[in-house]
Amino acid sequence: MIDHFAILKVGPALTFALREALFSLAAIEEELVPAKACSGLRQVLEDVMLDRPEYWQSHYHGDGNARRLARGYSYSDRVRYYWPDSQIDDAFAHLVRNLADSPIPLPLISQYLPLQYVKVRSGELQPTPRELIINHIQDILAQYHTACEGQ
Repeated sequence: MIDHFAILKVGPALTFALREALFSLAAIEEELVPAKACSGLRQVLEDVMLDRPEYWQSHYHGDGNARRLARGYSYSDRVRYYWPDSQIDDAFAHLVRNLADSPIPLPLISQYLPLQYVKVRSGELQPTPRELIINHIQDILAQYHTACEGQ
């Protein structure tokens, strides 16, 4: 280890990256799909977190807006405890289906997943929801690899 750390806590960074990718895809979905047909992933996640606050309530403070932002975007990533929920899983599957039905326009990939856009343009990455999600997470894993092994 370059910085002499024997243990690296990788899990929250990976689930944070998953959340980033899924929120990006949800934003793309909102641009492409009629509102009534959208997955509503972000709202489903928010609703589930509000219904079951035990994983975030003691971690996030402030007014309602500050707590709402923390639930979705905090580095402490309390969202990670909610991904296994069946409602959220259903919304995730709906999101992927919606975006797998037709090609995602490159300008939207550029807007919401710019690092993946470069790889799609170079032919290194297929612009499917699954590949975009995995590659975004792999970019974070690469940072940990560099920390452990060097360049």
